[in-house]
Amino acid sequence: MRIIAGTHRSRLIDAPEGLTTRPMTDRVRENLFNLLGETVVGATVLDLFCGSGALGLEALSRGAARVTFVDAGREAVTVVETNCRRLGLEEQARILRRDALRPGPWIRPVGAKNYTLIFADPPYKMSAEPAGQTQLAAMAAALVRLGCVARGALVMLRAERGTKIALPWPGFELSDGRSYGTTTLYLMTYTGTGGQ
Repeated sequence: MRIIAGTHRSRLIDAPEGLTTRPMTDRVRENLFNLLGETVVGATVLDLFCGSGALGLEALSRGAARVTFVDAGREAVTVVETNCRRLGLEEQARILRRDALRPGPWIRPVGAKNYTLIFADPPYKMSAEPAGQTQLAAMAAALVRLGCVARGALVMLRAERGTKIALPWPGFELSDGRSYGTTTLYLMTYTGTGGQ
């Protein structure tokens, strides 16, 4: 895997072995960041189910201010730490080995700014099942209750193409949905109360 664009363009990054979902391909990641455009610059980013950290690292390369990486897997966290160290991004990264589905005060961003960009890239199986979809919506609601989502924040949810998902989440508005190969990316904007 590699960084697509920005200050770390073409730098290689590692991916954990044995992920339950395939890492997002370079092509899909490039299309996602084309959709996001300038909203990445200066963003405070939350990368949930981060795996290799490719989405958050791409955001940092393109001008994001800070990224909080969250993954429950020990190997994933180790790989993100290695990737951040290799790219010299340790100061802009916070890496947490936690369950993204159960956010608590620990997930709040460092500093005064709330999250303006959130990546949610759960295993395909989770987003395909009603119970998993309910958990993801509850996760979003918990982030709002914790007061760490900025009004107007963008959320990207990745799912397998053809999956029927009940969107948008409460307090969010579906702003875009694009399919690339076997992947569909949904973009939602936070419009409700409880954020910054």
